[in-house]
Amino acid sequence: MFSLVQNKKISHEAFLNHFKQNKVEISNTITELFPFLESLRDCSLIMEESYNDSQEAHRNLIPVGKVVYNTLCCLEKNFGRSLLQVLFSRVHLKEYPDLIHLSKQRREKSREPA
Repeated sequence: MFSLVQNKKISHEAFLNHFKQNKVEISNTITELFPFLESLRDCSLIMEESYNDSQEAHRNLIPVGKVVYNTLCCLEKNFGRSLLQVLFSRVHLKEYPDLIHLSKQRREKSREPA
């Protein structure tokens, strides 16, 4: 039992580190805020205030990549499997095809022995 809990903790840390190391790359693959922000909001990963702040920043000519990066930094604090599921959802992989490479890396990482 302890081994299972320890493996889950290691796996969580490995995914978190992978996420941290790839935030800039992820940010560069998100070329439009829709459906990215809406998906995060609809899944309660960001609150309405954060959603509105991000939209306002974009209206104030902050580049999409920077808005996305700032959002990812906020999400890092409560990192979990649900974030990865939304980030690499079918909708996002279709809308942002450059995410496919990162999704494959994530899947390969999940197959590595702990």
